[in-house]
Amino acid sequence: MKRNERIEVDYLARVEGETAIRIDLENEQPLLLKIFEPPRFFEGFLAGRKYDEVGDIVSRICGICPVSHMTTAILAIENAMAVEVSAQTKILRELMSLSQIAASHLIHLFMLAMPDYYGKDSITGLIPEFKSEVTMLLAMKEVLNGLTALIGGRALHAVTSLPGGFTKIPDNSALHEMLPKLKETAAQAVQVVKLVAKFNPPEFESKVVYAAISGKKGYAINDGRIITSDGLNIPVSDYLKHFQETQVDYANAKKTRVGKGSVTTGALPRMNLKFEKLKPETKKLAKSVGFSIPDFNPFHNNLAQALETYDAIMRCIDLIENTTFKDEDINLKIKAGEGGAITEAPRGLLYHWYRIDGRGVVEKANIVTPTAHNFVDIERSLNKLVLENKGRTRDQIRLLCEELVRAYDPCFSCSVH
Repeated sequence: MKRNERIEVDYLARVEGETAIRIDLENEQPLLLKIFEPPRFFEGFLAGRKYDEVGDIVSRICGICPVSHMTTAILAIENAMAVEVSAQTKILRELMSLSQIAASHLIHLFMLAMPDYYGKDSITGLIPEFKSEVTMLLAMKEVLNGLTALIGGRALHAVTSLPGGFTKIPDNSALHEMLPKLKETAAQAVQVVKLVAKFNPPEFESKVVYAAISGKKGYAINDGRIITSDGLNIPVSDYLKHFQETQVDYANAKKTRVGKGSVTTGALPRMNLKFEKLKPETKKLAKSVGFSIPDFNPFHNNLAQALETYDAIMRCIDLIENTTFKDEDINLKIKAGEGGAITEAPRGLLYHWYRIDGRGVVEKANIVTPTAHNFVDIERSLNKLVLENKGRTRDQIRLLCEELVRAYDPCFSCSVH
């Protein structure tokens, strides 16, 4: 094979958003991830909007993780205006986030990643062999969407969540009536873990620096300090001192750097950094399917997602069983200030920052998405994969690269917010 050949993937299928891949086999860094999703300018048109409109607006950045954008924005605005919320509000937000993470992971595992491991173009090609599993996916998604909708008013683009709390508290009995369905869904999630454990991903390692948020208790989702596998441990208020966005001339998304380095965020980094904070049942399940840390194979992100799905459902059950939900008012006083927040979206760390004036109007906004955090390391892993497989055919190299991007589960739509 001639080594000066170029491989072009004009449109990468089964990912969220639009991107292309270019591989020049003779180059030392042969691959570019050319994200061509058009910019959407959310940070620009948030300026001038009221503080209580922001959550609704930013939830439209993504149709898969609207709860993450809404919740992160609300937390940032509350930090900017020094708003304290009740313990119940924190629990309801956690329930919404966990149900969304589990639902998002399921869609990625079945519809985007799984066809790669069975030589199919899409989930429809899987149906003849995996009809019961696809039926199970739909049933699980319905239950998880139902929980999000019960709290947020609807499954996508929730309407009840605002700075300071919720406009409507879900009925306590309605939440507890969901427990049998959630327990059935947890049992199905065990089947999903065993199914994903059979995917047989390539043997590959990419030694990157992992980042996540970590709290005092539990597997942190909506609050905690930022930690990395190379020792960084900072409060969220110091985010902008360490994380910087840069532009490149071949992609519409920005790259995030930490000092002179980079980080990877998402399910696999979370599992590596916070494994001991998973529920005991999840750790036992992980051991039973051979998952262990440290794990630097990005293809194993799929198994990490499956384990997180089970853990998230079990945590939803715990939170509902141990909480009596009751009506409460939103207590909020508008105050000028600026502040940021960071959460664990399904695909990794999501940062929002706002400056609010004394009328409660946004003066400036800054949003850094999981894919922007991961952009540098996705390319780094892809370049290493290409260099290690240069002896293979063009089609084999192309397919390996496509599978690796899909294993990361990037959201290119979010990345150009």
